[in-house]
Amino acid sequence: MKLRQKIIVFATVPLVLALCIIAFTVYHHATELSKAQQEVIQPAFRASKQAELKSYVTLARHSIAHLYESGRTDTAAMEEAKAILTRLDYSDDGYFFVYDLKGTLLVHSRRPELIGRNRLDYKDVNGYPTIHSLISRANEGGGYVQYATEKPTTKLPAIKLTYVIPLPEWGWVMGTGIYLDDVENALATVDAQVSSNNFNTMRWIGVIAFLGVVLVVVSGLVLSIRERHAARVEEQIRLAGELHDDICQRLVSAILLTKTGIIRLGIPEQFMQAQHMFERAAAELNKILRDTRNLGLGLYSDITGLMPSLRQLARDMQTGSTSIDFTAVGNTEDLSAAVNEVLFRTAQGALRNVMEHAAANQAWMRLEGGKRRVVLTIRDNGTGFDTNRLDTEPEFGMSLRNMEKRMEKIGGHLDINSTTSGTTITATAPISLLRYLFNYFFPKP
Repeated sequence: MKLRQKIIVFATVPLVLALCIIAFTVYHHATELSKAQQEVIQPAFRASKQAELKSYVTLARHSIAHLYESGRTDTAAMEEAKAILTRLDYSDDGYFFVYDLKGTLLVHSRRPELIGRNRLDYKDVNGYPTIHSLISRANEGGGYVQYATEKPTTKLPAIKLTYVIPLPEWGWVMGTGIYLDDVENALATVDAQVSSNNFNTMRWIGVIAFLGVVLVVVSGLVLSIRERHAARVEEQIRLAGELHDDICQRLVSAILLTKTGIIRLGIPEQFMQAQHMFERAAAELNKILRDTRNLGLGLYSDITGLMPSLRQLARDMQTGSTSIDFTAVGNTEDLSAAVNEVLFRTAQGALRNVMEHAAANQAWMRLEGGKRRVVLTIRDNGTGFDTNRLDTEPEFGMSLRNMEKRMEKIGGHLDINSTTSGTTITATAPISLLRYLFNYFFPKP
């Protein structure tokens, strides 16, 4: 496994494990907190319901106190009290009931058809002796009874909490009840909220884990890219050094030997042909030496910068018969490696054409850097050429076509203008986005 892959694995696995442990811990604590909340909320709800029931019964007793506390035990007083209690209610399911001590129903506003029936033996859906328990609790001085019964609004069984008090002077048991499904709904709402919060927390932890893994992978890729770039720079330095220290020196030696051989041949007529061939060989070696030096200079352009490389290129390529003037304006130090290489190769090819084909005695090279683009212009005062030949003759201007292709690869373009007074080549490359991306991923060593 490669080093960068090991780094990614060793960074990702602990991150995922840590987030899983955090997720489990958060979920466990959230669940425990939910249980603790229910343990607190349920008694509080129940206490509030008990207090509410007691208040309702107290108000109901006050509503008939003028009859009950008058000392009357006649039927008329009791019937008037029944009528008052029947009219009292406090919600869709809130009503008051009255039983006598034998279990006969006397008041019930929601089930009038049951009035007058003895329900002492009535049991709820769970077999609990409801009416018997209500009378027993009243005989003890009053209190709470819980049982299951049908809820009037839903017609479904529900747990009901009832509070009863005795009215011993009349032999009555009076009370009211509240259905506890509200409490269950409140607890269910708390559970749902806790579950929703747990889900959102797990989702965010998952998002953080995903982003963490992506960040680690991207960092690994960036590290890999930077390692490759560093290796490329190192190889360029090594190759440029080899060209300069070995190949160029050997070419210089070959040129010196050739020139020495020419001198030793002398002037006799029988050696004139050999002398001419040696002179051509020396000239060709000089061209090879110049091109080799330019190749090494091109390798250094990504390291030293475009402007110093172009200035050195102008010095190396000018001759006694053709001078090259180089100028640079604006910021050209933060260009990407791709832009550096393409513009250098463009300048190299254009100046080679000037030296070999333009018959010019002066050439100008200008590098101009801006915020959004960099422009390289090479101009000469040579004889020029017919630019239409680039479209009509496929074999003509191969170096110019290569320049155009290189510029297209970096999103730039090449303009060629040639007359009998000279040729101007303008290479324009965008740098705003490339400058940011390449400066980040390929920082200068």
